[in-house]
Amino acid sequence: MKVLDRYILKSFIRPFTITFLVMVFFLLMQFVWKYVDDLVGKGIEWYYILELLVYISATVVPLALPLAVLLSSLMTFGAFGEHNELAAMRSSGISLLRLFRVLVVFVAMLAIGAFFFADRVIPVAQFKGKSLLRNITKKKPALNIRPGIFYQGIEGYSLKISEKTGPEKNELKNIIIYDHTAKLGNVKVTTAESGIMEITPDNRFMIIHLDNGQSYEEHLPTKRSDRERKPFSTSVFDRAVIRFPLDDFQSGDMRKETSKDFNMLNNNQLLDAVDSLGVVLSDARVHFATSMKERFSPFSGDTVVLNIPDTLGKPQEDILQNFDPFRRKLIAENALRLARSNRSFYDSKFTELHWRERTIARHAIEWHKKYSLSFVCFVLLFIGAPLGAIIRKGGMGMPVVISVFIFITFYVMSISFEKMGRELIWHAWASMWITPFIFLPIGLILTYKTANDAEFMGMEFWSKIGRTIIAPIKKLVAKKK
Repeated sequence: MKVLDRYILKSFIRPFTITFLVMVFFLLMQFVWKYVDDLVGKGIEWYYILELLVYISATVVPLALPLAVLLSSLMTFGAFGEHNELAAMRSSGISLLRLFRVLVVFVAMLAIGAFFFADRVIPVAQFKGKSLLRNITKKKPALNIRPGIFYQGIEGYSLKISEKTGPEKNELKNIIIYDHTAKLGNVKVTTAESGIMEITPDNRFMIIHLDNGQSYEEHLPTKRSDRERKPFSTSVFDRAVIRFPLDDFQSGDMRKETSKDFNMLNNNQLLDAVDSLGVVLSDARVHFATSMKERFSPFSGDTVVLNIPDTLGKPQEDILQNFDPFRRKLIAENALRLARSNRSFYDSKFTELHWRERTIARHAIEWHKKYSLSFVCFVLLFIGAPLGAIIRKGGMGMPVVISVFIFITFYVMSISFEKMGRELIWHAWASMWITPFIFLPIGLILTYKTANDAEFMGMEFWSKIGRTIIAPIKKLVAKKK
C-alpha cells in the first residue's frame, strides 16, 4: 500500500471508529431508556444486564454502520479540502477516483463483513437478547404494571391502573381487570376504586385487595333463544380479593430460550421458511376455493353461460308466492343467515390468507435486508466523499449536520418502503432496494461532477441556488409586514 493510500485510510478509520461507537452507544442508551423500568429494582445480577447490552449492541449495527460510513467519508474529504490537501493531491495529477480507491476497497471488505455479521451474528443476538429480556421482565411482575397501560404479562388476565402510590408503589388507583381465562373475550371485568397489591412469600401468587368496586360478567347459554336475551350478572362489593397465579414466573433460568421470530433466522433458514410458508399458503388457497364452492353447491351449475329468461313473454310469478307468509318469512331468515354465514367464513379465510401472505413478505424482506445493508455502505460512501470535497469543511460541524440530514432522509424512506412491503403494497425486493437505488444516481452524479471539476463543485453555485430560493420568500415576508 502506498503512502497516500495509508494516509487516506488512516484519516478515514479514525472518524469512522468514533462515529460508529458513538452511534452504537446512542442507540443502546435509547434501548436502556425504553426498558429501564423493566431492568432496575428486580435484583438481577449485573452480568445478565451486561450480557443483554452486548446482544442489543450487535442488533443496532445495521443502523450505526451506514451512518458511520457516510459521516466519516464526508469528514475525511471535507478536512482534505479545508486544509488544501485535496487541491495539492489534484494538482499532482491524482484524480478523485484514484483517491477513492483505497476507501472503496476498505468499504468493500467492510460490506462483506457486514453481510456475514447480519447473517450469522445478528440473528443469534436477536434470539438470545429477546429471550433474556423476556426472562428479565418476568421477574417481579408487580413492578411491570405501569399506570395507564394494560399489563398482559399474567396469562389469562389483562390489568390496568391509573396510578401507583405508597412507599412500595403497591397502592393502586382506578383498577380494571379483564378475566380471559375462559377464552371467550371480554365477558368478565372487575373494577375498583383502589387496591393494595402484594406477592405471597413463596412468590406463587400476586394478590390484589380491592376496595369499593363491582364485577360484571356476561353469560353465554348453550341455547340460542337464551343467548338472544344476552343474560349477565353484576355484583357490587366493598372489599374483594383476587389471586393471580405466577407459575409462569417461577423459572430462575435467565437464559431460557423462547420461540424464534423471522428476524432471528439466517438467510438459509429464511429461504426454507419462505418455501415452507409458500406451500402452506397454496394449500390454504386451494382449501378456501374448495370450501367456498361447497358452500355454494346449490348454485354449482354453469355460471358463465346464463339462461336469460324471455322478458317479452308472460312474466313469471315470484316463487315465494307459493308459500304462506310464515314460511316466506322463515325462508328469508334462513337465506339471510346462510348469506351471513358465508360472508363470515369468507372474511375469516381472507384474513387468514392475508396474514400468511404478510408473514411470507416479512421473511422475504428480512432476507433482502441482509444484502441491502452491504450495498447501502457503498452508496453512502459515494455520497459522503464527494460532498466532503464540495463543502471543504472537516470536523464535527457542517459534516455532521449534512450527514444527519441525509441519513434521516434515507432512514425515513427505507422505513416507509419497508412498511409498504410488509403491508403487501409492494414486492419485498422492491421495498428493500428502491431507497438505495434512489440514492445511487445521486452519489454517481456527485462523484462525476466532483471528479470533473464541474461548477457543481463550487460553493458559489450552491450559494446562488440558495439566494434564488430565499429571495421570493423574503419578498413575501416583506409584503406581509
